[in-house]
Amino acid sequence: MKRRVQHLGMSAWIGLGFVVVLGLMVSLSTIGLGYVAENNQRLKSITQINNVKIELATEMQSALRERALSIYALPILADPFDKDDEIQRFNAQAIVYLKAWNRLEGMSLSPKEHAVLSNIRGLTRTAQPEVQKVVDMSTSVDDQAHVFNQIRNVAMPRQRVLAEQVNVLLALQRQQTVAAVKAAEKSYAHVGDLMLGLGTAALLISIMIAVFVSQRVARQAMQLAAQAMYDPLTGLANRSLLLDRLDHEIELSRREHLSFGVVLMDLDRFKEVNDTLGHDVGDELLREVGRRLKAVVRAGDTVSRLGGDEYVLLIHKLEPDEASFIANKILAALDKPFHWQNESIDISASLGITFYPSHCTDSSELLRRADIAMYAGKRAGTGYTLYAPDQERTSRGDLSLKSELREAIQSNQLSLYYQPQIDHASLGIVALEALVRWNHPQRGFLSPDSFIPLAEDMGLIGPLTRWVLRTALTRLVALHQQGYPLTMAINLSARNLHDMTLPASVLAELTESGMDAKFLTLEITESAVMSNPSNGLAILTELDRMGVTLAIDDFGTGYSSLAYLKRLPVDELKIDKSFVTHMAEDENDAVIVRSTIDLAHNLGLKVTAEGVETQDVWDVLEILGCDFSQGYFMGRPMPADKLDAWLLESVYSRAQADTLYAVESS
Repeated sequence: MKRRVQHLGMSAWIGLGFVVVLGLMVSLSTIGLGYVAENNQRLKSITQINNVKIELATEMQSALRERALSIYALPILADPFDKDDEIQRFNAQAIVYLKAWNRLEGMSLSPKEHAVLSNIRGLTRTAQPEVQKVVDMSTSVDDQAHVFNQIRNVAMPRQRVLAEQVNVLLALQRQQTVAAVKAAEKSYAHVGDLMLGLGTAALLISIMIAVFVSQRVARQAMQLAAQAMYDPLTGLANRSLLLDRLDHEIELSRREHLSFGVVLMDLDRFKEVNDTLGHDVGDELLREVGRRLKAVVRAGDTVSRLGGDEYVLLIHKLEPDEASFIANKILAALDKPFHWQNESIDISASLGITFYPSHCTDSSELLRRADIAMYAGKRAGTGYTLYAPDQERTSRGDLSLKSELREAIQSNQLSLYYQPQIDHASLGIVALEALVRWNHPQRGFLSPDSFIPLAEDMGLIGPLTRWVLRTALTRLVALHQQGYPLTMAINLSARNLHDMTLPASVLAELTESGMDAKFLTLEITESAVMSNPSNGLAILTELDRMGVTLAIDDFGTGYSSLAYLKRLPVDELKIDKSFVTHMAEDENDAVIVRSTIDLAHNLGLKVTAEGVETQDVWDVLEILGCDFSQGYFMGRPMPADKLDAWLLESVYSRAQADTLYAVESS
């Protein structure tokens, strides 16, 4: 009985001790978690405020950059309306700059930030009259050399000093964010150690509590650090972390005399994916691109997402002669189609590459030049491009050319050339292909390759297509009135197949001209259809319902499957000239052409061969059963006046007239 009482007393003491320890641990846990919550809130507040500051400083930086571009563009622009627009953009960026500046001054600032902003205020007041004077000269002084001299020696140094101070402000704000994160991590580590120590000395439950708190603290610290330094959608480094690592890489490479590369990548046609399949699919595509890029590079390299569909790769210890290797490796990783439910999405990318120190030694300038190289590659369709100084001039030239293209479309400065298509059976002309040209007042004769991509970038492909339709149909009506019942073929851009109003526009032009739809052929490439299969099929089906003839242009160079080809409401295939031109000498080309003709005829389609330049090629095509041919052998593309003379003199025109006479007589 006595032992039982003693046992009960011991149990009571143990129980009391357990309760005391448990109570102590609960109290300590409550205090610790409260401390953690307070630290979390403080860090979150600092991070959010600094993110706002970084955003405002970035707006100031962007406004300064845009104003600098406007200063350079003003002397180049000849059109007074364009100059007016550029001045409006210049002044608008000043408002953006001042608004961001005023908002920054109204926020809670550290002494260092106050000092930098005060410096910026003084520099702005000093620079503004000088910069405005140069802008005024750009609109009133004809001596461009003098204006550019003032830009280089007066305006730009002022702008550059301001930009440097804004960069100092951005660097200071990033340092404050990093310092806040490090301070919080230190506090979290202290709390974790305290709780773990108490848990080791107490009961098992105390240890479990301490471990739980430590894990929670670490997780929250990582989450807050990720918010400050990583892109929330892809988990890749964000702009702040990228710039930090770029600066670190520059220091390391300077000490060790190394080279490294910066690859700026932009996805082609990403907006079309978003518009067609929705933002959820677009977000998943961005995440998958991030995963593929991470798999391509080494552990010591950095993959970051700047926003939208723009990525930057920082490649450690990379030499300029290795540019093609890394670029092809990246492009190969993106070459495999992306799959979403039952959709297969083919997407490509454009890369711009710069190297430290061969291109420059500043992190922001490395990114800017990579961006210029990327857009140069996008225009050229080369996949990747290494930065070169002449791209800067091309970039400014494109700015001017884009403005002039809009005016050219509105003022009928473009012209159409016409190339005949000949029927193998009757040897008569049956159709014309309308090809747009631009005889620029200063740049001379421009081919479509030099301005169609600009029209696509500017959203002008719709107005340009309507101009071509209207002009070609007007010419076709005149030819019919002269006794030439021909068909007119017009090329469509891939962007046209994203415009659901295209069938209505075509119908309006046909109605306006009074031309029957059966005399109009619209040519699209395989890749144009496959870039947007769902919308493309709907648009082509509606055009087919209207009676318009549809042809697949450049057949054999795209990537459409035969199964998909069967679904398209097309009437004709045009074999690409790369297979036709040398088929009389190249047996492989001849086999491809013969197979294409057989395939088309089995599907009930007509076949036109492009690039026929010799009698031998014409004869082989006739033997293979080709329906129509087009090329220099029969007739080059020609303006309207030369077409009239060709129609009067050509044997193909006379053959067509004889065929019509025979049909009418019977």
